[in-house]
Amino acid sequence: MEKTETAVIQLRYAPKGIPMEIVTLNGGKHMHQKLTAMGLTHHAVVRVLRGGGSGPMVVEIRGSRVGLGQGISSRIMVRPFFSDKVRTA
Repeated sequence: MEKTETAVIQLRYAPKGIPMEIVTLNGGKHMHQKLTAMGLTHHAVVRVLRGGGSGPMVVEIRGSRVGLGQGISSRIMVRPFFSDKVRTA
């Protein structure tokens, strides 16, 4: 898998349709548990299906769709992920 040096951004600002790798989850223990239960973990690859603007967003993670509010999506830090084969586990 190929990784490039790119800027880390909040998930809420990620462009639609581009695979993004989760770099950091900023939050407490409860938030980490909640995100982990939804499959949003460190190094997981997500893709924004519907951007939030001022409302919730929908992302694809491991073949499932997950809705996220702006508060949570602003605590998930991501960077673009470039690969011929996207990790699913």
